[in-house]
Amino acid sequence: MQGPTTSRALADALAEGLRDAGVERIFGVPGGGPNLDMIGAAAERGIDFVLTHGETAACIAASTYGRLTGTPGTAVVTRGPGLTSAANGLAQATLDRAPLLLISDTVTATSADRTAHQRLDQVATAAPLTKWSGTLGHANPKDVVTAAARLALDAPAGAVHLAFDPTAPGDAPPGPPARTAADPQNTATARKLVAAARHPVVVVGVDAGSDAAAVRQALAGLDCPILVTYEAKGVVPESWPSFAGLFTGAALERPLLERADLVLGVGVDPVEPMPGPWPGDAPVVLVHSHPVETAYFGAPLLLVGPYATLLPELVGVAAPEWPSGTGSAGNTVNLDRLGEYPSPPDGALTPLDVVRTARRSLGDILLTVDAGAHMLVTMPVWATDGPDPVLISNGLATMGFALPAAIGAALARPGRRVACLVGDGGLGMAMAEIETLARLALDVTVVVFNDTALTLIALKQRDAQGGRSAVTYQATDFAAVAVAMGVPGVVADSVDGLRRALESPARGPLVVDARIDPGSYRHVIRTIRG
Repeated sequence: MQGPTTSRALADALAEGLRDAGVERIFGVPGGGPNLDMIGAAAERGIDFVLTHGETAACIAASTYGRLTGTPGTAVVTRGPGLTSAANGLAQATLDRAPLLLISDTVTATSADRTAHQRLDQVATAAPLTKWSGTLGHANPKDVVTAAARLALDAPAGAVHLAFDPTAPGDAPPGPPARTAADPQNTATARKLVAAARHPVVVVGVDAGSDAAAVRQALAGLDCPILVTYEAKGVVPESWPSFAGLFTGAALERPLLERADLVLGVGVDPVEPMPGPWPGDAPVVLVHSHPVETAYFGAPLLLVGPYATLLPELVGVAAPEWPSGTGSAGNTVNLDRLGEYPSPPDGALTPLDVVRTARRSLGDILLTVDAGAHMLVTMPVWATDGPDPVLISNGLATMGFALPAAIGAALARPGRRVACLVGDGGLGMAMAEIETLARLALDVTVVVFNDTALTLIALKQRDAQGGRSAVTYQATDFAAVAVAMGVPGVVADSVDGLRRALESPARGPLVVDARIDPGSYRHVIRTIRG
């Protein structure tokens, strides 16, 4: 039976499907016509719209909002450049395991043979970046929207795309994959491995955030070192004596893993570690809520099922014999190693100064972090007990993430302040969204590590690879830019100046332009990555 064949009628069905799926807010950049029909139909059903300056920013804000609220983050873009500009946001959601439903306008099927303007195969364009890409047409559109929203949320969460076309029948999203109970034989084998281990190490990954309460409860009394991946930072309280720092697949945690006689991975996704060999020869047991690739981990034993069921079975037989406090001692050693570099000239502000001062001044608040050299200092030094995770793009590792993610986070957690730590390169990619902070009056403190360079890339640069002009910018006064966009901006070039700026009691957005000396970054990258 044919359903709605006009733009407004299909928009109404779309909005009803979104409402039934629990969507409360849409992000995006409209392009007229059907986009505005979608926004208007949603508004009539109590669904708010947040205008951003870019489509990728809309997707990042939406997927972050969805991750924190447990709803399908939703974005709307126009056809052609709207969809192609959203590509990085689709990839970020998919590889960082965040739920995103993107609806794009498209050249309709009935006009495609005579309309070349902005005509792309948008379903095929989005397909490699998403869990699924299809057409929202006149056949059962409300059910299609509901199924697409559910697919975005189904583990592993990720991006789903619908091309809006009232002249076509449309496509049906795939149903959820069949889930089978954990193999009793595998569970028994895993219990024997855990029971026999005297120096087990636990690694907690991004999927553990899907049931953080169960993971915390199961691991709370386990007296062995616990490492967390970047995207799981916050799932395990860092005040626990068992907390041992970060797992990145690099050098910093390698000594601990080399001492282990078993590694228990909880929700660790192979998209998270640095590319390279698995560090260690100990047996590996992986517990995951859904099937996951295992090749990175060698030949692990994989248990698939609910954390609330599987983890107590394993942890209950554990008998570790690590010296008391091994976890916290190891983390302290790691942090001490980061600080072992010569003082900068004339008391200049260092990246470590910025992170430590921001953490002391702002407290344990929700944090977003961009990709770049500052990330290597921020992630091990910024301590958090959660329960919300630190928000970072790790699977895709894209710059330009932190500011739109902070917008999504602030809207998802009204009344809570959000810290956004970003490099000058990453802020440059999303700088227009400072105006979004101003317009929405969001409680977001942006701290930009300003050294006028793509420093992480500069550290990797070799001879005959373009020289300084390939990795350095002209100096930018980000505080002045913020003021011009309606946000208070402050320049800080000392610890005292930074502290005064951050301890301001005023609510609303703030941009702090931290002028740093990047000299310590080379030591940091050698310490963490080897």
